[in-house]
Amino acid sequence: KQRIEKEEEIARMRHCRRELKINRLRRMLLGLNGSRRRLREIRGRKIRRQQLRKAQTEAQLRRAREQQVQMQEHFLAIEAQRERQEFERVLAVQQKGQIQEEVKDRNARSKRLHHAEEVRKQIKEKETDLIHNRQMFFEEGIKLDQEATERRRRLDEIKKKKLEELQGAGVPSKYVNEVSRRAMKPQTSLITH
Repeated sequence: KQRIEKEEEIARMRHCRRELKINRLRRMLLGLNGSRRRLREIRGRKIRRQQLRKAQTEAQLRRAREQQVQMQEHFLAIEAQRERQEFERVLAVQQKGQIQEEVKDRNARSKRLHHAEEVRKQIKEKETDLIHNRQMFFEEGIKLDQEATERRRRLDEIKKKKLEELQGAGVPSKYVNEVSRRAMKPQTSLITH
């Protein structure tokens, strides 16, 4: 009976040991399963972190690219504005220069026309003076001729009267004819006297 009890005790102990071993193995398996789960969770967290980091990096890169594009567009807009202002400035300078050139040309043309008009006026005045002077000269010549003719006529009358007076005084015809011949000959000297 003791022997049976002892065998039963040994069998119980073996059973307990087996149970303990099985439980330990179960715990170990559970531990392994937990470790695997934890590893999976760690890996999952790591992957999620990597994905998040990647998404953040991509978002940062996208923002950086957008900022770069915005900066480029901004600089291009500034450059376009500067070029437009420069174009408008050059155009304004050219227009101002063209206006000044046109004004200068108009002034020069006006001066030329004025000068030509002045020259024409002076020529006309000189022609008028020349015509007037010629007319005065001719009128003076006519007047001098008329005066000379009048003087000759008066002298002729005086000579005729004197000769008549000589004849009336009883001077011989021979002497009267000689005086008459001499009086008619030096006509120029008598006119000058």
